[in-house]
Amino acid sequence: MDYSIQLMDKKKFSPEECRLIEQRYNQALVQQFGNSAEVARSRRAWVQAKTRQDEMAGADISLEEKQAIVHWERPEAAARLLALEGYTGALEDLYIDVRVESAP
Repeated sequence: MDYSIQLMDKKKFSPEECRLIEQRYNQALVQQFGNSAEVARSRRAWVQAKTRQDEMAGADISLEEKQAIVHWERPEAAARLLALEGYTGALEDLYIDVRVESAP
């Protein structure tokens, strides 16, 4: 796996619950993207596109960059919902960090 996953708000969950949420999130991402290599590639492309979008400050980014953002955000949102299924608190208060290793 070329990336790591960490549930950032651990106050609400036991270490075992955190591990299970992170595991379910990873499984859902792999299911959404097809394999772990595609998860990493898509996350890398999203980070690059979002960084460029922030740097452009209101100017338009390319169509490919817009597609990279959508290509990550929609499946990620679905994976997040699956990972947190049964949680009754506010989902926007929870953040799951995905860090990718540098591209080869």
